[in-house]
Amino acid sequence: MINSQLDTTLEYYKTAIDRLKAAGTSIDTEQVLEVLNARNAVQVALKDVTFISTSRLKQLLELDAELRKQAGQINKVIKAEQFALWRESIHLPAEAWWWKLENLAPPHKWNSLDWLWKGLVVAGWTANLSLLINIATRFFSGGAGLLGASAVILPSILALLQASSELTKAGKEGFDKLLVKLNIPQHLQEEAKLGSTLLMTIFLLGFWLALPSIAELYNRNGLNNYQQGKLGAAEQDYLKAISLDADNADAHYNLGNLYEDLQDFEKARKHYQIAVGSDVPDAYNNLARLYIQDKKYSQARALLQNGLVKANEQNSSPEVRYSLFKNLGWVRFEQGRYEEAQQTLQAAIGIANNPEVAKYIGNTGAAHCILAQVMERQKQPTALEQWQKCCEQGSTLNADEDAWLHLAQQKLKKAGRVCKKAGN
Repeated sequence: MINSQLDTTLEYYKTAIDRLKAAGTSIDTEQVLEVLNARNAVQVALKDVTFISTSRLKQLLELDAELRKQAGQINKVIKAEQFALWRESIHLPAEAWWWKLENLAPPHKWNSLDWLWKGLVVAGWTANLSLLINIATRFFSGGAGLLGASAVILPSILALLQASSELTKAGKEGFDKLLVKLNIPQHLQEEAKLGSTLLMTIFLLGFWLALPSIAELYNRNGLNNYQQGKLGAAEQDYLKAISLDADNADAHYNLGNLYEDLQDFEKARKHYQIAVGSDVPDAYNNLARLYIQDKKYSQARALLQNGLVKANEQNSSPEVRYSLFKNLGWVRFEQGRYEEAQQTLQAAIGIANNPEVAKYIGNTGAAHCILAQVMERQKQPTALEQWQKCCEQGSTLNADEDAWLHLAQQKLKKAGRVCKKAGN
């Protein structure tokens, strides 16, 4: 009975093979399925047979050889993607080779370069992961915040999914199924994988190249917070801008200015020095002022003179040039070079005499205060007029001017004058 069942299935298999051969180039999907189904039946019958005669075994091997021979013709009708879908629909044992006839077809000429595409894919996702780590490290440096976390999530998910499609069995199978559903021919699947890798590389590289622009957004937000008195938030924004773009000179300058307000002069000096390296005139001025306070006049003089050159080259605002001239005059006064000090301070005062400029200068009185001291050393009678302007325009909120205002009040009192603030 069992051998009779095997004989029946073998006969059915042979009939299906003969029909396939007779169809030649006109075979259709139904004929292919008939052959595969017949081979399934033979396999089921074989499992129940404890002994198979030599004649039956020979017949089976000949029929299997004929099926393999017909694989090329079958693959012209049934694409590899269709075989994959059939295998997905039917739970088949691993030894069911007849459902994998696409593997028996002669390789496509493009498949000869698959080794190259696979190598480039591995290199590509390795580069992508490196880019992602670089981006994530910059964003999460000092705390990512909601914006930073949101910016990293999408590329992280995409890059990790891509790595999974190459490194894990489940990932590879899932990606292969996706390619089948997209109707990507088997001989182009490695090229498609490389294409997806390159697209991810372009995306991540574009994101990486955009980091300086994102850093500038943080810098501007930090400046807004600083102007509103939110110094802690401003510091975090500046630090974030610098972590995203270490060459953002404006962020370094702004952070130095903030640290100076917080009396952390060591950190302020560090960031001013970086900004000076990028030729920010304001940084030249502020760093020089710290050197003046430390009585390092030679270093301050060099910074201020170079700062004036940079300010002229960059057509900086009048208030920047005012500060540079004022501080250079201060240095020359401390060095005892009074004529140079007077000329430089008068240049600063000339800039501040413009009402449209003066409203942007917060310390117009400082130049008059220093000039008054210069004139006194030179015993010029007009020094008292400069003390008067120092008193009118100075502010006790400025640490330097506070001491000079006290001196101005004493000089004016001694001369029988009253120190009146402007507008009083």
